[in-house]
Amino acid sequence: MNITLSAFLLLVSSALSLASLHQDSQQKHGTILLTVVGLNNDIGDVKVGLFNSAESFTGKTKDKFAGAIIKIQNKKVRYIFPNVPYGEYAIKLFHDEDGDDEIDTNFFGIPTESYGFSNNAKALFGPPTFEKAKFIVSSDTVKVEIDLD
Repeated sequence: MNITLSAFLLLVSSALSLASLHQDSQQKHGTILLTVVGLNNDIGDVKVGLFNSAESFTGKTKDKFAGAIIKIQNKKVRYIFPNVPYGEYAIKLFHDEDGDDEIDTNFFGIPTESYGFSNNAKALFGPPTFEKAKFIVSSDTVKVEIDLD
């Protein structure tokens, strides 16, 4: 059986692609159940970002893993991130009361709209690090509660 070099490379490439697809289908996934409490009112939405790297969490890249805009009911929001591959994640969010898609600040740059991070990590002179806000998805369901009080 004579195979040309290009046919051989195509065959190897196809086999590697199939192996990669098989590996991806074997990767475990979970669901993140997010609850945000301590909102001041039901006005506006809560804008949420789910990040899977320190680079994306700190804004060095614009790629977040997932995002959501959630309506507020009774000063609380709940959201489900389904089908999340096992790994490390962090959440940051803010209460966009005026609907301008930006966290409003005062003259000194201090936010005037509520904000929060997973693990209820605190912001001191800037947002917390990914390490302080990260949590692990390693089971079917992971509950994350962020308290804005």
